Amino acid sequence: MHLKPTLILLAALVLGACNNIAPEDRFIEVASATVKRKVLVEEFTGQRCLNCPEAANELARLQAQYGGDTLIVVAIHGGRLAVKPTASVNGLSTALGDSYADFWGFTNSVPNALINRKPAGQQKDAWAGIIRQAFEAETALNLKLVTTYDGTSRQLKVSTTVAALANGVQGKLQLWLVEDGIVSIQQLPGNVIERNYVHNHVLRAALNGDWGEDVSIDANNEKTFTHTLTLPNGVNADKAWVVAFVYNDDGVVQVDRHKVAN
Repeated sequence: MHLKPTLILLAALVLGACNNIAPEDRFIEVASATVKRKVLVEEFTGQRCLNCPEAANELARLQAQYGGDTLIVVAIHGGRLAVKPTASVNGLSTALGDSYADFWGFTNSVPNALINRKPAGQQKDAWAGIIRQAFEAETALNLKLVTTYDGTSRQLKVSTTVAALANGVQGKLQLWLVEDGIVSIQQLPGNVIERNYVHNHVLRAALNGDWGEDVSIDANNEKTFTHTLTLPNGVNADKAWVVAFVYNDDGVVQVDRHKVAN
């Protein structure tokens, strides 16, 4: 049974889909953060969501500011505005994404975000401030990923070392496969359909179950976990990443990512 992070009830309070924000309310200047850790953003999105591209642009701007290895974003396509794959349409919705959207109450309310597993709401202009605060929080562990990929068999092996610092850590270790550079349809404001939209950091699969596996690390100790996955058909190994994070009821303790094919 998976752990429910705190503040989950806030997710149920976020209503509506693709909210419009007045131009005069869109810019909020946020000072630079003192980065003490890495931060995970779970970006809930959909190919039929008019305002999701603007949310993606905001996260891309913040990644350019902090670095993509420091601010790690995973785009989760799920819910009513996600598109399921068919023979003629490269839809990016997955059963995994639907499960997460349903769990967090985001089935009808995208764009939306979790920042270190805490609901951040639909107003993308507020995300920068929440991310800034998340960077300034201390973390109790370090993560290190090593990947080995065989292009012939498409077999991926991932070694994840979880090292606790001064305090011990208990929670769940989650590993995801994500992919950049997917060219597919996207609905834009004005009901324009862009057929060559580039989707990045798209959630493709979980390596160790929908909600990960239990981890318990004593202070100043470490453990290494090994997982394997055959890359799904259609996933480009050269543009794929493994994202690993440890979370518990307090949120994400630490996150890291590593390219599939070095």
